[in-house]
Amino acid sequence: MSRPERVPNLIGGKRLAGETWFDVIDPGRPNQVVGQAAEGGSEHVDRALQAATEVAPAWAATPVEDRVDALNRGLAHLSASAGELAGVLLAENGALLREAELDIQRSIELARDMARRAVEHLRPRFVEDAGGSITVLRKPIGPVGMVVPWNSPMVLAASKVAPALAAGNTVILKPSPEAPLALTRAMELLASELPPGTLNVVNSAGTAGPALSAHPGVRKMSFTGSTKVGREVMSAAATNVKRVSLELGGNDPAIVLEDADFAQSIPMLARGVYTRAGQICFGVKRIYVARSRFDEFVDALCTHVDDYVCGYGADPASTYGPMINAHQQARVNAMVEAARDAGAHVRTLGRISEQAQRDGGYYLRPSVVTGIPQSAPLVAEEQFGPAIPVLPFDDADHAVALANDSEYGLASSVWSADPEHAMSVATRLEAGCTFVNSHNIWSLSFDMPFGGVKQSGLGRERTEMGLDEYVETHAIRVSHPTT
Repeated sequence: MSRPERVPNLIGGKRLAGETWFDVIDPGRPNQVVGQAAEGGSEHVDRALQAATEVAPAWAATPVEDRVDALNRGLAHLSASAGELAGVLLAENGALLREAELDIQRSIELARDMARRAVEHLRPRFVEDAGGSITVLRKPIGPVGMVVPWNSPMVLAASKVAPALAAGNTVILKPSPEAPLALTRAMELLASELPPGTLNVVNSAGTAGPALSAHPGVRKMSFTGSTKVGREVMSAAATNVKRVSLELGGNDPAIVLEDADFAQSIPMLARGVYTRAGQICFGVKRIYVARSRFDEFVDALCTHVDDYVCGYGADPASTYGPMINAHQQARVNAMVEAARDAGAHVRTLGRISEQAQRDGGYYLRPSVVTGIPQSAPLVAEEQFGPAIPVLPFDDADHAVALANDSEYGLASSVWSADPEHAMSVATRLEAGCTFVNSHNIWSLSFDMPFGGVKQSGLGRERTEMGLDEYVETHAIRVSHPTT
């Protein structure tokens, strides 16, 4: 595997090093440095904004068909380098190889889908009435700042970068310092077919993110990450009334109704819980099961999960990889131990591979927790790890009340052999997305708008709704002359 030694910033079409560099650590092998990224600061944000602002009028004036053609040419370069990028990605963010490959593949497919939708959706709309006509234009906002996390950086970047560029905006992207290497290289490949300054990347483990949110030259911020940081982005954006899109944390409930087929649902539910070691914003975070089948469900889930192997991403025997860092490993472990100390029944399952134990990575075995109250932190908070609380409910009304008892509302799911009954429950859930008989990273279709309610965010990504996040509408009324 070829790994970049150093990844600079990309500003105005040029690769620019910083005065300092920060290390990117392999969470599966913490004694190994995957690479280094240039540390960007407020001065780099200023330069990126200058470049993005200078090219913005010309890019906005470029016909949407030409913008889309340029995007697709850049995506072809990215596709040709997918194998190399996947090897880098699994080393920096702890994904399995197949997960890293999927992140890249799906990012390319998503970007192409958004570009395809843009050609028709961005056309002017005309309405005639007795008094004249109305023309509605969708115009680019201007320079857009973006911040994406480490857990699925390619898809999450594509869901922002592609619609923004297709709509005629320019972009300044800040990757996560936990996983900046593969994403920065991917953006370089994409930017190679765009006018210099159209797509810029500023890496930082420090001040660049806040500087981007507060910069008066940024016309919109699009952020994916924790609710805590999302509030900070929103507060900074308020100083100059810039638009914001926020895809934030989730504490996704899964409701398993009495008639659910466990043979089919449990393997899929387990994937929704434990993929990427549970470090997915819309992964299953709590499970509610009909009381009449509760013990049966828990036993079947534990039997299934007990075969799991925690290991390095390149090992084909691994079921999932490490936590992203020691802090997150300790946090999730502390939540599980606190539940145990409070009287919950914790079943620790599976095993850590011998090689992973020797490597000393940030691994956590999967656990299933029962006998835990709704108010416990492991239930009420987003644990973001491979520990799942399972609680009983008495009837559908009780299940809905428990599921909605959260400050979050990103995604949810209902599991049932009766689609009509499942739908009647699903419509009552407070969430931006609800799945029936699925709930994992493979569930989200490109035709499904994605985003949250309550403390899980503002705005939507994907589909034409995702394009609308990156345009301003301009309505022009032409009245007929009066006699």
